[in-house]
Amino acid sequence: MSECWLWHYTIVFIVFLSFLSCCKGYKTVVLIHGLNDNEHTFDYLSSYIKKKHPGTNTTSLALLDGWESFAPLWFQIHHYGQCFKKIMKENPDGVNLIGYSQGGLVGRGLIMSLDNHNIHSFISLSSPQMGQFGDSALFHKFFPKLIKEYAYKFFYTVKGQMLSVGNYWNDPHHQDLFLNMSAFLPFINNQISHQRNNDFKRNFLRLKNLILIGGPDDGVVDPWQSSHFGFIDNYEQLVPMKQQQVDLSI
Repeated sequence: MSECWLWHYTIVFIVFLSFLSCCKGYKTVVLIHGLNDNEHTFDYLSSYIKKKHPGTNTTSLALLDGWESFAPLWFQIHHYGQCFKKIMKENPDGVNLIGYSQGGLVGRGLIMSLDNHNIHSFISLSSPQMGQFGDSALFHKFFPKLIKEYAYKFFYTVKGQMLSVGNYWNDPHHQDLFLNMSAFLPFINNQISHQRNNDFKRNFLRLKNLILIGGPDDGVVDPWQSSHFGFIDNYEQLVPMKQQQVDLSI
């Protein structure tokens, strides 16, 4: 594991302690991996938590790893949700959730779609919460023939929406297509009207703590401010979180 990732995990752990200390006992920590990854992403963090806080239960969900993580996000949320319901039932006092990269979007989807969830705190680690619009090295690795200016022509199609990345591809120059064709991000952002607008907002507000971690050295999330619910407009100027047209009361 690189020193960079050690620092990421150390930061997460420090923040994690800040709200853990306010609780009676240590809540179960549930972890969701990112794109083309697996549950072992969190081996270091899990062992470190257990070392510093013996008795803390950590569960890194072993679902939809590798190429299966490219499945549509609602499909993933359904399968993670079945597992998560069992975990919540086993932990009536609540759980804490950490989602890394794409796993942060899966985590938010769980939070917003599970009525009466008992997720106490949510850490979103380097996750494109307002979407992705960038040709990072990771993007070119999986989509070598696409460049960001024209990626919308594929992602905003029925076939493009069969891929998880297409579900949160947010092209600021083609917002009409984004709102009409994206099957995921406009819904959980409550940017469009749908049957569960109020449910999504109410479920999101059940969280006691929301911790957003990301920065310019991320190298994957583009723009990196997306990890803080910021994004760019059609002039590619930054629009911060509080000015976003989303209805989450954030």
